[in-house]
Amino acid sequence: MQWPKLLMFNLKKGANSANYYGKLKGVKYDSYTFYAKKNQKLSVKTTGGNVDSYLFNKNLSDSVNVGEYSSELDNQGYYTLPYSGKYELRILQPRSQASKGKTPPYWLEVSIL
Repeated sequence: MQWPKLLMFNLKKGANSANYYGKLKGVKYDSYTFYAKKNQKLSVKTTGGNVDSYLFNKNLSDSVNVGEYSSELDNQGYYTLPYSGKYELRILQPRSQASKGKTPPYWLEVSIL
C-alpha cells in the first residue's frame, strides 16, 4: 500500500497564506496538516485539475467539504474552524475521474485568518 504525501505547512511570521503544487494519481490523495485555533477562518482555493478539498479533525463527526462551492463556507468563502488543534486537509480527485487513471495537477492556496 502506498501512503499519501503528508505535508505540514507552516505560515511564515506575518503571513496568513501558503501555496503548494501537487499532482494526484488515481485514488491517492495529498494530505496537508496544520494547527489552528477555534474560530479562525480557513480558505482553500485550488486551480488546475478537477480536485476536491476535504477537512478532517478528530472532533469532527465527518469530513467537511471546504471546496469553492461548499455550503459550509460563509459569504466570503471561509470556513470557521470549530476546534483548536490539528487539522488535516486532503486534496483528492472525484472517484469517477480517479477510476479512469487521471493524473490532475493542481495549485493550492491555503489561508488562515
